[in-house]
Amino acid sequence: MSKTPSSSNHRSIESSEVVRKSVNGAISLGVRQILVQGARIVAGIFLARILTPAQFGVYAVILYLQTFLIAFGDAGLAGSLVRQHDEPEIADYQAIFTIQQVLVLLISAGLWFSSRWIAASYHMRPNEAWLFRLVALSFVATSFMVVPQIRLERKLEFHKVALIDSIQAIVFNVCAVVLAWKGFGAYSFAIALLLRALSGAIVAFWISPWAMRWHWDWVRVKSHMAFGLPYQGIQAASLLKDSISPVLVGFLLGTKEVGYITWASMLAAYPVLALMVLQRIYMPAFARLQHKTNELRSLVENVIWSANALVAPLSIITLVLIQPITVLIYGSKWLVATPYFYFFWMANLFVPTATPVLSLLNALGRSRTALTFALIWMAGTWVIGAPLILAYGTIGFAIANLLVQFSNLWLYRVAQRWLPFRVYTVITPVWMIAAVSGALVFVVCQLHHPGSLLLLGTYAIIGLVVYFVCAYVFFRDKLHRVLQQVRRPV
Repeated sequence: MSKTPSSSNHRSIESSEVVRKSVNGAISLGVRQILVQGARIVAGIFLARILTPAQFGVYAVILYLQTFLIAFGDAGLAGSLVRQHDEPEIADYQAIFTIQQVLVLLISAGLWFSSRWIAASYHMRPNEAWLFRLVALSFVATSFMVVPQIRLERKLEFHKVALIDSIQAIVFNVCAVVLAWKGFGAYSFAIALLLRALSGAIVAFWISPWAMRWHWDWVRVKSHMAFGLPYQGIQAASLLKDSISPVLVGFLLGTKEVGYITWASMLAAYPVLALMVLQRIYMPAFARLQHKTNELRSLVENVIWSANALVAPLSIITLVLIQPITVLIYGSKWLVATPYFYFFWMANLFVPTATPVLSLLNALGRSRTALTFALIWMAGTWVIGAPLILAYGTIGFAIANLLVQFSNLWLYRVAQRWLPFRVYTVITPVWMIAAVSGALVFVVCQLHHPGSLLLLGTYAIIGLVVYFVCAYVFFRDKLHRVLQQVRRPV
């Protein structure tokens, strides 16, 4: 049967709307996150200067535990609702909410009663078990945000999602810094996490209210598990991969070494912080276009290009200026961890592309394939990392992290079986321009070492200005097309 012009035009309008909302969502999240990530960076600087490396290591353990619990809190069912093509019924939301609450309460109770054992494993005082009990309470509070955020993400209303994230980030960072400055030590993070969770739950329900109630419906829940369990398994595998630092390194070498790893990986990951927010756009947007190959391929390539165009200059400038950044901003006590930074920095070459590609697999319903790669990364990190840590200490973990990153090349190839998109021809030009701007900053540093914050900031700005001017010259048409998509009425 031939397609009527009206139906074809309707699909074209629908695709255009998805692209426009995705781009607008990306811009909205990006603009709001300038403030949020700026606050996070500033908070990280203050905490690194106020706290000892050992206390900073406890901070990493608590944050990891919170993230780990959230990943296990809904069995991946939230992702299934986001991906679903048709609008879920209110009974679907209520059934998912109910099963999630059962899981959350069971996990939180387990953490509460095992808190003394966890504290003892890290050679902490018995009364510091309350750190982990506060994490359990924050986990319960966070669970009330899930359904409101699902509803917002399905509508691609990411400006509202960004508002929730912004409020949470500001509450957490301000509270953590103030409490640390007042001498609360590691308790600063646990209290700040609880306040963050409570504020997020309140704001999320206020922005996206729904008929919240318990409704046990195993048939509905089971229908979402085929996608949800593998999807959640991806997050769980990723977290198990990352657990080698707070768990194995923490148990064997102590929280001080965890602190060094956390600082180095945190600084190396600053350029991709924006992507951690933007990745929430990828799967919903890709899923809306999953049956429109040409439009989806174009969107995926534009996302990959945009992600790398953002990360490349920031990561190159950070790499070139790492020594003065460490001394002038964080303090000389962190210089011992700069060798770890160089290994962690290499992830910037892979993450901007791997993140949207993984979301693409999930959007296409290939969550099992995505889970396979997550398991490969987890197993690789532990199989390679554990022997290297035992043989060479902390730097063994950094080396293992780098080696595992190369498996992303295989990820690209596998994803291209279902959607023939380009990678290397898309990302190479922006990294070449970034390398040239970084080389310029490096030469200037050799001629005149930046001995003050003012000079350091001036060098960084010079490098970024050179990059963006060159990028505009070479990619003017692409940038104009993106702006036209944003402004185009639907």
